[in-house]
Amino acid sequence: MTQHSAPSAAAPPAAVPSTMRRYVLAGRRRVELRSDAPVPVPGPGEVLVRVAACTVCNRSDLAYFHYHGLRDHCATGCFGHEVAGTVAAVGPGVTRTRPGRRVFLRTPLTSGFAEYATAREVAVGALPDTVPFTQGAILQLLPLAVHATRGVRLGDRVAIVGQGPVGLMALQAARMRGAAEITVADLDPWRLERSALLGADRRVVADGTAASLAAMGGGFDVAIEAVGTPLTANACVDLLRQNGLVVFLGTHHVDTHVTFDMVAWEKKGLRVHTAAEPTDQDRAAAMRVAERLAAAPDRLHLDALLTHAHPLEELPDALDRLSRSPTLVPEGTATPYTTPPEATLKIAVCPGAP
Repeated sequence: MTQHSAPSAAAPPAAVPSTMRRYVLAGRRRVELRSDAPVPVPGPGEVLVRVAACTVCNRSDLAYFHYHGLRDHCATGCFGHEVAGTVAAVGPGVTRTRPGRRVFLRTPLTSGFAEYATAREVAVGALPDTVPFTQGAILQLLPLAVHATRGVRLGDRVAIVGQGPVGLMALQAARMRGAAEITVADLDPWRLERSALLGADRRVVADGTAASLAAMGGGFDVAIEAVGTPLTANACVDLLRQNGLVVFLGTHHVDTHVTFDMVAWEKKGLRVHTAAEPTDQDRAAAMRVAERLAAAPDRLHLDALLTHAHPLEELPDALDRLSRSPTLVPEGTATPYTTPPEATLKIAVCPGAP
């Protein structure tokens, strides 16, 4: 699963071809591999990256795959947005990177399920030589977790509902921000074992009910919702102390509308923020922190999140495995799955050998 990294000096840029292999989302639950897709040309302030690895987003990519054609937002997001690779070319005005540099992307402009992808310069982060590309693609989650945990203060008690990849990244970010106690919950005991390795103080096995999440306790300073369902969003309200902070980190692509008891919010005087960076200034600030943390392997552990790596052609297999999850159907809808796929977190697909 380990991929050799490039030497410290930027490698000489290779010639950029005119066409490439690229997966396209051709319909609901249907992807097609094109062998003659045009290689995108970076415009002003943009960077072209030769993709070495792209991890599958366990939430957005799967929602786009399953609901394409049914929900408008599933046709507008970038399918395949967790990318690591080498800069192949830069557009006019780019100053922070150059061809040959190893990078990871926060949010690309074109799909990373391809041999090349473009991104705005603000979305490009430096990837240390010590981080394999397959793990580097997971770093897309790091600036998100950095921004999501900006309200965590030294000594806080933090609850994190959901221990998929983004919840585990938030766990690491909250610990580095000085949280004194972190309690986590998930449907999958195997994922909670990873939580213990990454610094969780207390773990709760949930069963998809509000009662099981209530077992996390109460009086938390910060509750981070890292799943994206109405049940988990409302559970965070109950977990908090007066004037506590709710953080919406989970993506509500499936259940896009959530109903809250606003009297409960008012009585507690709760605060709320989301994880998304609303401005380029916020994006740049989060990326700078993420770059520093990525260069500190003793503080950030990506190996615990990567469980599989496949060649690009096996993207359909990765999508099939990750789709065996109960959170991909609207709340209250029957599903044969009670937990996420066994022993699975991040799956990387690689245009070259993984």
